[in-house]
Amino acid sequence: MRLSGPLLWLLLALSSSPALAAAKKPPQVQDLHYGEVLFHFYQDDYFTALTHLLVTKQKGLLNYHAHEAELLQGGLQLSYGMSDAAEQQFLNSLDDSTEQSVKNRIWYYLGKIAYQRGKYPKARDLLQRTGGIDDRQLAADYRILLANTNMALGDNMAAADTLQKTRAPDGMEEYLRINRGIALLRAGDIDAGRKVLDKLGETSTDDEELRALRDRANLGLGYEFLRAKQPQQARQYLNRVRLGGPFAQAALLGAGWADAANGDYRNALTPWQELISRSSFDTPVQEAQLAVPFAFEKLGDKQRAIHFYNKAIDYFNNEQVVLEQAIAAVKSGMLDEIVKQLPENISGGWLQRNAPLQKIPAHEYLVYVISDHSFQETLKDFRDLTFLDRQLTKWDDNIVLLQDMVDTRRLSYQQRSPLIRRQLDEQQAALLNTQKQTLDKRLQEVIANNDPLGTATTAELAQWKKIQSVEDRLNRLPENRRTLRLAEKTSWLKGILFWQMQEQYQDRTWKIEKALKALEQPLEDARLQHAKVEYALRHSENAFSGYDKRIETLHARIRELKPRVLLAMQNAGTSLQQLALKELEQRKQRIASYRNQARYALARNYDQLTKRPGDAP
Repeated sequence: MRLSGPLLWLLLALSSSPALAAAKKPPQVQDLHYGEVLFHFYQDDYFTALTHLLVTKQKGLLNYHAHEAELLQGGLQLSYGMSDAAEQQFLNSLDDSTEQSVKNRIWYYLGKIAYQRGKYPKARDLLQRTGGIDDRQLAADYRILLANTNMALGDNMAAADTLQKTRAPDGMEEYLRINRGIALLRAGDIDAGRKVLDKLGETSTDDEELRALRDRANLGLGYEFLRAKQPQQARQYLNRVRLGGPFAQAALLGAGWADAANGDYRNALTPWQELISRSSFDTPVQEAQLAVPFAFEKLGDKQRAIHFYNKAIDYFNNEQVVLEQAIAAVKSGMLDEIVKQLPENISGGWLQRNAPLQKIPAHEYLVYVISDHSFQETLKDFRDLTFLDRQLTKWDDNIVLLQDMVDTRRLSYQQRSPLIRRQLDEQQAALLNTQKQTLDKRLQEVIANNDPLGTATTAELAQWKKIQSVEDRLNRLPENRRTLRLAEKTSWLKGILFWQMQEQYQDRTWKIEKALKALEQPLEDARLQHAKVEYALRHSENAFSGYDKRIETLHARIRELKPRVLLAMQNAGTSLQQLALKELEQRKQRIASYRNQARYALARNYDQLTKRPGDAP
């Protein structure tokens, strides 16, 4: 999704530490849910980060990072082009408790919003409120923005002074230098601007981007000297522009005009004829179609001038047809299909090689249309809306799944609740607690009576009862030697058994007390679970209806948003079409103007060629 580099620096800094220092490492997070937001943010999943942040705020789950979350939300909204929402978010974050370093960044981004809206006086006022920004990268972005604002207001010298005071981070020195040089040239200080750009123009580098900047600096100086009527100086700088670079065609056109300004039309023909040999749709190539016969005309070669004016007219006629085809293709909706296939990062080479684009008549002109900045900015909005439409469709499908889940849980409740109710009615937890209390009372009686029989095992009790039964039978028999001997043995066995029980009495009472004590927590847990299950049974039916209402509300909200998003997509698509048509119509008018100039010049040359010596002019 769309998130600019400077904004990323801002968000990393704002979310990192209380002091908001320029940190590149993930912050120490104290709120779990805010950590989840940052996880998605660092994964470049900004949409999910924003939605999770909104949900987290709504639920009140931010105890430690509420302030950072507000700023992060504003930055994410700004990256999605939601200027109004972002501005309000930043303004809400400004209060007496806001740290000065945070205020500086907020003023910077409020100024950026104003600049994007074309409110340059307001933008400068907001930016001038900004004090020092501790992050070097962001500070450079701030000064470049302030310089651009001053240039938009016509205060080019102030822009140049601002850029001169800027400490450029690594990789941005050349950008600052070329902006300062352009500001000086616009301010009319050609010598100072030349010195700044001249240094950049002579820079040797293997980096293609820096080479392009060098070409741009030399091209700017060349045309500035042309405007100052110093063609020799202009030719010097234009000669430095690479023939294989992106500014070669403009440099060739300017080089020809520099020679022409010196009256050397024969040398001017060299770059101009090179231009018309190129199969390009750029303006310099089209202007060269007129410049070549103009040079021959100035050289007095009327025949060649007429020849090349005729070629130019044929060229412009053909371009007129091609442009009309391109306009018809855009109006028929063919551009819409191409837009859907465009990758996130578009290069000119991709556009030239892309097979679907080549199926459109005059696709070469559409390459320039699609590469235009205004078209790309509107295309970002269209992509964001397309992404949102897919998300709404996905959520709409998931809502149906959620309803199915609720219905399944409701059916499960209806099937299981009768059995659970019967188990609750049995009061098993209460019964177990009663039994435990009975055992406690019985143990206390045993201890109070010091009764070893109360702790006897089942086997010992069986033996004790058996001995008692034997004693009863002996008591009923006549007393003789045999019964006396048996009675003596029985008494001895009874004594042995009682001695064993008495020997283990203390240990057994301790173990029984321990076991009964251990039952207290499980019984309490069982009681609580019993209460929870009973409560859940009483409220489950209402809970299901609550889910039904929430799901239906969300479903209705999605159904409401989807047509609005589709309408916004249609409007964005219409804007893309209008931008393309506007550019193509402007090119068509320019071609028509060039063709009229060629026809007029051709007629003039024919007229001059047919004049006889001595005829009045």
